[in-house]
Amino acid sequence: MIAPIDIKVTLDDVPGALTALGLTHERGRHHDIWFAEVRPGVTDAPFPLLSNHLIIRIRSGDTDDLTVALRPCRQGQLAEPWTRPFDTDSVAYRLNWELSGTHKVLTASAVSERPKGSLATQMASGTDPLSVLDPAQRQFVVTCTPVGVPVDHLRALGPVSATTWPGITIDQFDVVIDRWAAGDVDLLELCHQVVPRQGEGLDAFESRAFACQQSLTRSIRRRGLHLADTEVTTECVLAGLTGV
Repeated sequence: MIAPIDIKVTLDDVPGALTALGLTHERGRHHDIWFAEVRPGVTDAPFPLLSNHLIIRIRSGDTDDLTVALRPCRQGQLAEPWTRPFDTDSVAYRLNWELSGTHKVLTASAVSERPKGSLATQMASGTDPLSVLDPAQRQFVVTCTPVGVPVDHLRALGPVSATTWPGITIDQFDVVIDRWAAGDVDLLELCHQVVPRQGEGLDAFESRAFACQQSLTRSIRRRGLHLADTEVTTECVLAGLTGV
């Protein structure tokens, strides 16, 4: 199985980029986002889950969903049934590569949709994020995360103010654009997904994805937009929330 490749580009000068792309508040989908982390005092690391490449994201707003992701992920750490994508009534499980600059990493994610507004209510009441995971997501955490990762007694960090603009076209590229704002952090990221064609081999697929990345970058620059020096990372967002 060849996993899709998400080409990600971070833009500098967020207000200017929004204006140049015609992205208004009204056109976007709006959410509050929380990230689960270990309660203070359990370990010395500021973000123990993130340090072990485990991300638990709670999103509430125009739609609600909860994502458990391993990023970066090694294919060797994935046991059955987590070695290939699948859907159940409650969870969508996906594998995809993320390509940002010269960095390419594998992400495994299990997403569970929830009733609109329900997760914000639970986070406002101080609910332990672990308790709102779907049973399949709990199994994913137990099966695929390294032994010793402290997943008990979590807290929710947030909210981060997030806006998504899906279905944006830049030349021949369909992109999804996300903005995250937390504290002094204000980030804007474009994502274009490349999927393998029928009968396409891995080498040909990867070559096509890298060519798409270069072409998308040229299209962005032709619009007078500037690429940021750093990629959007969960660590950047958590640092904006906590000041760490």
